[in-house]
Amino acid sequence: MRKHFISFLVIMLAAGVLASTALAQGGVFSGTVVDDDDNPFEGAAVVMELEGASPPRIEATTDSNGRFSMLGLNTGSWEMTVSAEGFSPYVEMISISQSTNPAWGIKITRIKHALELALGAEALGGVDPDAITEAFAAADAAYNNEQWEQALSGYRAILEQLPVMSNLNLQIGSALRQLGQYDEAIATFELAAVGDPALEQTVQTEIGRTRMAMGDFEAAGTALESAASGDGANREDLYNLGELEFAKGNMELASGWYEKSAAIDPTWGKPLFKLALVALNQGDMEGAKVLFAQVIETDPSSEEGAQARATLDALP
Repeated sequence: MRKHFISFLVIMLAAGVLASTALAQGGVFSGTVVDDDDNPFEGAAVVMELEGASPPRIEATTDSNGRFSMLGLNTGSWEMTVSAEGFSPYVEMISISQSTNPAWGIKITRIKHALELALGAEALGGVDPDAITEAFAAADAAYNNEQWEQALSGYRAILEQLPVMSNLNLQIGSALRQLGQYDEAIATFELAAVGDPALEQTVQTEIGRTRMAMGDFEAAGTALESAASGDGANREDLYNLGELEFAKGNMELASGWYEKSAAIDPTWGKPLFKLALVALNQGDMEGAKVLFAQVIETDPSSEEGAQARATLDALP
């Protein structure tokens, strides 16, 4: 009788151990990770987290078939994060029960390079976007350091690889202008507008500046005036239009361009000083004095500020 009792006790203890072990193991969760092209993804990190669970964090890595499996998840709503270098993290809330849970199919999406987002994968045509970005940085650095030939070489090499980037012709044309190759610069600017008609105003501005550098003031005025009718011209362009009209003796037109230039940057003394000269030219002594004083107040350390101060001292 005692022997039988002991056997029964052993059976009951063993059953208790098995039940405890099963409880410790918890739920089973598995799944498969694929990439954008539905290919199995090896090496993705899968992390399950649930605050208060034991353990609160369980990790796995996908195998060569993109599969993973986890044991010991407590019942509850776990946060699953799937991550891999170069891919956007995949986050999902997963309800886990104390049994084998349905397998999950997960697709992770590759993080696209900014250049690919801007141009599209087809436009890149297999060109390494990181290499292009480095080439851009090198060409820009050369341009900013006034190494015009080096900048030209860099921009042209990029454009050869990515003809879709016709706006690069603006930088190429600008470098050519700095080198005094004016005709080629103008032709290059025009190519930018052919590739992207939205650049027409910018192209007209650049052509106007190039004509100005050439000394072709009539053509410069036409191009800059066309650009200034939109948003393409800057304060210098508008000021230069004023200078063209001032040189011709067209004071009213000159005054209009100087005013527009000053409106863009009210702290810039040059257009204010020329407005004062226009006022003097028209016999408005008091108006000229007000404008000279404004130059001194807004741009005192400039050459125009010094000239305005000297002129005011000389005026009656």
